Amino acid sequence: MWRIYLRIFILISVVTISLTQVLSYMTNQFYAEQLEQFAVKDADAQIFLVEQYLDHARGQLWLDRFKTLQQKANHSYDLITLDRTIAMIAPHNRQRLLERKVVVDIQSNAYFRRVDADNSTFPGSANQVIYASDKEDNDPLITRIKRFQYTIIFLLLLIPCGIWSYLHWRELQSLSKTANDFGSGLLSSRAKVRKSASVYPLAQCMNLMAEKIQRLIDSQRELLHSVSHELRTPIARLEFGLALLKNDAKNKQLEPRFISMENDLHELNDLVSELLSLAKIEQQHALPMQSINMAETLHLILNSLDHVLQNKEISHALHSQTNTILGDPKLLGRALSNLLRNAAKYANQHIKISTMSNRSGGIDITIEDDGPGVPENEREHIFEPFYRLDRSRDRASGGFGLGLAIAKKAVTLHQGKIWVDQSTLGGARFTISLARG
Repeated sequence: MWRIYLRIFILISVVTISLTQVLSYMTNQFYAEQLEQFAVKDADAQIFLVEQYLDHARGQLWLDRFKTLQQKANHSYDLITLDRTIAMIAPHNRQRLLERKVVVDIQSNAYFRRVDADNSTFPGSANQVIYASDKEDNDPLITRIKRFQYTIIFLLLLIPCGIWSYLHWRELQSLSKTANDFGSGLLSSRAKVRKSASVYPLAQCMNLMAEKIQRLIDSQRELLHSVSHELRTPIARLEFGLALLKNDAKNKQLEPRFISMENDLHELNDLVSELLSLAKIEQQHALPMQSINMAETLHLILNSLDHVLQNKEISHALHSQTNTILGDPKLLGRALSNLLRNAAKYANQHIKISTMSNRSGGIDITIEDDGPGVPENEREHIFEPFYRLDRSRDRASGGFGLGLAIAKKAVTLHQGKIWVDQSTLGGARFTISLARG
């Protein structure tokens, strides 16, 4: 808000000062003659008194009276040379000055009058010009009054700027929150601003865009979910038919082919299950939250994956005292299980699991392996559905590139973060960072 406030205040201040200067300049240019006549008329009384006081004196008396005038008058009086005066005034006023007529300078709010043209007043007087201008106001009371006036003007300018900035900041915050919610997966989020708001057309465009995106994503999810369900039936029929065929066939030479077909069917069935899991997670908005002890949860997951991890060396540092958070145990369990299965696939021998408290009061869970690791330029992409690396992590290792995508979806639904970097063991280190909730 302060950024908007300062920008609009500075803009208004600069525009106000600039307009004042421009208007003053234009007025002086277009109405110079009229303004000069008005200024001369306005100063007639003072000029008359000065002329009467000085013009009848000569020599030292004139100089003494001029000194008295400097001390007593409300204006500042000084003597300047004729050449300097000619340089200061407009060209059309120079002849008037030489003729000893009063010349007014509107810009400086001052007037000039030549002492004489024949050096009769005092030696060198023909080259001297009386210069009268406003005195600098040194009166403390006047200074305080002016400061008070400027302060009032300043505050009157600040208040409308502040109100305007606050209203626009509030509306922009609403748009920002809607964009963040929508980007976090809350596709039903819509911008709500007043119709009279300046950002209302932008909010309408955002809402239309959000509706179109939501319809497209919902259609895609429904299609994926429907296709995955529909594939279950033919897969089940194929499994049943293959079992019957295997029982009827007594040829041992066909046994390897039967095993290969069964593996293909199991792989296809696993793919459908993964797709259904991903679709189900993407459709979740509100999670059944409960208190979870992550140390206990990790122990249970390790026990359930004993057949997967039996040939690996597992080390862990799990602190049960600081690892209680709020979340969906099934969803987080699925994410951790996928990461452990992933580590088991690519680890050469060693897998390390650890938990520690983070700055937000939650926990960070890390799962490391001593496998080939993940190239730095691929680390952002491996969490995308169906994304696979080209080298050792290929079809031979099993999987479909959905496990890490499901893990990321589960962590994101808990307002957490997941990333991968280099492990001290030499392979990949996956980290899940969760708030306490």
